[in-house]
Amino acid sequence: MPSGQFAAIASAILFGISPVLCKLVIGDMSPLLLAGLLYLGSGLGLLLVLLGQRRNPLRELASLSRHHRAKLLGAIVAGGMIAPVCLTYGISYGTAAEVSLLLNLETVATTVLAWLFFQEHVGGAVWLGKALILVAAALIVITGGETLSFSSSGLLVVLACLFWGIDNNLTRDVDELPPAVLAGVKGLSAGVLNIALAMAMTPGPVGGSQISGGLLIGAFSYGVSLVLFVQALRGIGSARTSTFFAAGPFVGMLLAVLLLGERPPFIYWPAMALMLSGIALLCREAHGHHHEHDELAHAHKHAHDDHHRHEHDAAGTEPHEHHHVHEPLAHHHVHWPDIHHRHGHS
Repeated sequence: MPSGQFAAIASAILFGISPVLCKLVIGDMSPLLLAGLLYLGSGLGLLLVLLGQRRNPLRELASLSRHHRAKLLGAIVAGGMIAPVCLTYGISYGTAAEVSLLLNLETVATTVLAWLFFQEHVGGAVWLGKALILVAAALIVITGGETLSFSSSGLLVVLACLFWGIDNNLTRDVDELPPAVLAGVKGLSAGVLNIALAMAMTPGPVGGSQISGGLLIGAFSYGVSLVLFVQALRGIGSARTSTFFAAGPFVGMLLAVLLLGERPPFIYWPAMALMLSGIALLCREAHGHHHEHDELAHAHKHAHDDHHRHEHDAAGTEPHEHHHVHEPLAHHHVHWPDIHHRHGHS
């Protein structure tokens, strides 16, 4: 399995368990405060990792181009502030299984936005895989007796998915920052802002176990998950990453049964089989054609291949990460819409 696919699935599992864990700790805590704690935990955890690696995220952030700074700001607002607030209020009002399964709609939002506004190629296998996922989600929603039009928790999760779809596509293009730095900056910024808003707008008592629980969930289900997600975005593109990510909600559903004692209808299980079929279909996709690469300079983890032919002053291990320049290149090979293949298609 390519590393981008593995990163997307691992990210999905970590994020998929978050609705259940949040349901366990939220109690009477303000959902706005929980949203802030989740992202603050993400940012603090990644900051400790960066400090251990002796990296200065502020210096790397200062090196961003104005164009990428604008995209990062948009990603922080859409995916770090608005989306988690919508999700945590949805968790507060609905069941963990309902919220987990409706998170599948994030894959739809991400793919449609990638196709409409970012000219990402989306082939037949991707659309068919997406259709299977949507059929599975429809079976769950209809059979479960929930309708998005009248479910307040469902509507909030839909809004969260829409804003995360915007975030995913903006984040994909901020390739000047390593994933851990990007995720850490997003987490700290969004976490501090949402906590400040919660203290000003929804003050109230909160226990130490709730605070520590929110921070820990954020560190793993948002921090580590986001790093893996960004790696997947750069490796296989937004549409495919979001489809593999659709496995996460079903992990959440299983935990809702095991840890919370929820009892979803029987139809949820064949729906899970449809979801897995859609993901398996993506593994068979092969997309290749003659294409040209313009000169490009950026920094990311890589090994020497057709796209990385630069020389080093000193020998190093692979994969490694540093700023490098790509010379113009024209060739034909099977590829994903990764960080080096974002050309349009006729």
